[in-house]
Parts: sequence; C-alpha cells; structure tokens
Amino acid sequence: MRRTAEEAAQTKAALLEAALFQFAEHGVAATKLADVAQRAGLTRGAVYHHFTDKTALYAAVIANSWDSVTAPVWAVLDSDGPVEDRLREFLVAWLRRLREDRHFRALLTITLNASYGPDQPEGISDGRASKSYGLADWLQRLETFLAGKRGGDGGGNGDGAGHRGIHADDPSGAAAGILAWLCGTALLAATDPDLLPPSDASGVALPLRGALP
Repeated sequence: MRRTAEEAAQTKAALLEAALFQFAEHGVAATKLADVAQRAGLTRGAVYHHFTDKTALYAAVIANSWDSVTAPVWAVLDSDGPVEDRLREFLVAWLRRLREDRHFRALLTITLNASYGPDQPEGISDGRASKSYGLADWLQRLETFLAGKRGGDGGGNGDGAGHRGIHADDPSGAAAGILAWLCGTALLAATDPDLLPPSDASGVALPLRGALP
C-alpha cells in the first residue's frame, strides 16, 4: 500500500512537471491533456486519475510550483545584512534564475500569461485567482521588506534597532515599482533570456535606485 502511495505521488509529480513546461512552451489553451501525458510518458487516464480537467491541472501546477520554485530567491530578502545589499542581491538572484533555471522561467511564463484562453471559459477565474494570489503575496512581501518590518522588529537591518526601511515613506509605491520590474524581466525571459539585463549590480541599478528614498 505504501509503495502504491509513493508511486501515485511520483506520477503526480511527473504530470505537474510535464504540464509546467507544456503550458510554458505551447500555452495553456493550446495544450491538451494528451500532450501532458505523452510528455510525462504516461497515459491520459493517469492524468484524469489525479486531475478532473485541464483547469484543475493548471491550478495545481501554479500552486505546487509557486513556493518550491521561487522560495530560494525570496529567501535572499530574509538573510542578514544591510537592507540595500539584500535587495540588490535579491534582484540579481532573480535575473540569474531567469537565465539559468528553466523551472523558474517556465513558472513565470505561465504565471504572467494574462489570459487563460477564449476556448476555456470555465475555470478562467480559478487560473487568474491563483496568479493574482501569488502576485499579491509578492507585493506584500516587498512592501513589508521595504517598510523595514522584517521579522516584526520594525528594523530594516535585521538588528532589531528599529531603523526605518529604505523606502519607509512610500513602501507600497516602491514595492509596486519593483514588482513591475520583476514581471517585465520575466516577460523578456519568456521571449529570449538574452534580452535580460546583466545578472550583476549594473543590471539592477535602475530598480534599486527607484526603491531608495
């Protein structure tokens, strides 16, 4: 019984990975469940065993990948050190992931695809809700970070001294600006990673300057 559960989990994981790349490369609307099954080396029946339809599969891909794929990048903001240094390292890590991590790039590609597809009227709200939730979470993380409220200590340096954040006067506006840059670079990467700015301090100078008071 245990082996069966493990095999089922492996099958589901294989389907989620296959769907992630199929959706990113061909679009959600154009992807058929048979395409996902073929890519995973499984039968279409295996897909229906785990997911009722394409909408459910799409929502599962977003939900399953969101934290596991993006967590390492966001962890940079929670590290120790000056706020400005951490923000710079976060933005550089973002660019490097877009260039080098195919899972990260595929997830951002389908996340930022604005429409689910006119041929899929049912479930559009589910797909968009998943994306909206994820982007709203990113915005909130950035606002909290820029307001200097990391860890609830009110300090931007991680030393509990109660320093103001690097953009304490308007953390919401600064966070929105950075989120727009994150989304813009992700769209560039989906088209051609070579179009991205350099994955170093020079490539993130503009959004970093915009976040400073």
